[in-house]
Amino acid sequence: MKPRKVIVLGATGTIGRRTLEVLHALHQEDASWECVGLSCGTQADAIIEAAKSWPDAKTATVVDDSRVDYSGEDASLQLIDKCAGPDTLVVSAIVGSAGLRPTLRAIESGATIALANKEVLVCAGALVQQTLDSSGGKIWPVDSEHAAIAQCLRGVQANDVKSIILTASGGPFRKTPLAEFPMLTPAQALNHPVWNMGPRITIDSATMANKALELIEAHHLFRLQEDQLDVLVHPGSTVHGLVHLHDGTTLMQLGAPDMASPIRWAMTGGAHDASIGSALDPMSLTELNFSAVDHARFPFVELGRQVIRSGGGSGCVLNAADEICVQAFLQNRISYQDIYNFVADAVERFGSANPSNLTEILELDDVVRDDVSNRLP
Repeated sequence: MKPRKVIVLGATGTIGRRTLEVLHALHQEDASWECVGLSCGTQADAIIEAAKSWPDAKTATVVDDSRVDYSGEDASLQLIDKCAGPDTLVVSAIVGSAGLRPTLRAIESGATIALANKEVLVCAGALVQQTLDSSGGKIWPVDSEHAAIAQCLRGVQANDVKSIILTASGGPFRKTPLAEFPMLTPAQALNHPVWNMGPRITIDSATMANKALELIEAHHLFRLQEDQLDVLVHPGSTVHGLVHLHDGTTLMQLGAPDMASPIRWAMTGGAHDASIGSALDPMSLTELNFSAVDHARFPFVELGRQVIRSGGGSGCVLNAADEICVQAFLQNRISYQDIYNFVADAVERFGSANPSNLTEILELDDVVRDDVSNRLP
């Protein structure tokens, strides 16, 4: 395990704060671990407070604030340009497509990426892979499901893999009667039974839009086709991923539902030498329940499959529309079911777009956001 200079993009979010806790623990083990950069959206006070523990860390925020090193729309890019390089670990935890430009810039610098922002691959998977191939950088997935799959695949030959399965808790509406769906409220959707997350990912977990995004991310991370990817509902959130091999073997990764473990695993390049999160007690596993996805209840999963089959810019379209619709739902402007309806409509109308570079991807993102926003009540 090689100590790193660490930049945390999105340091004030749920994953960013947990990352800093893990980094503090690593620093206590070996003082060579240090934070050299912290970025956030608008929470300048929080980023300044976090930087007090890391005197050498440069700070960045999108709001104009003289107390930080870099401010404005391109603050995270400036931070990456100043601090990132081949000896740097960049934790990409900015929520949504806003993380795309700084993460790509970090990959171009040759930095290692601990990727918690699934939208980077959803929006620009092919471009990210091209950049990785040319820069020599590497991605370690932070999402618990993708980290689980990556752990299962270590030592496995690519042509031995038959399929992989991502698990889903089912969220708060796994057993809610479908007749009640038109009346579901943001407060109900934010009440996740297992995970403590930010508002966007919590709503995406309720609708299973997050599984659509995670299927697309897995497609790019593991270079598997749509028919090699599946999702199972697993309410206990103990098994995070499964890998089926051609000889009939199934590998699965189990762990307590605590993001500290996959964060540390990714930051240390796959080390399992110390525990930072909760340990799983096997004696507590009286049973492991799995069920197929109910597509009438969770139509986003099939939409994610459609996006993988379509390729091109359809992932960017899905993500852009979903970000706008989730925000509208949280503001009580649209119903719970309308999140999917508006997103699916956008994918139908814009999904054939085929952007070939970052500029075209960002232009498509803007066009879809404007279009969906104008169609909402």
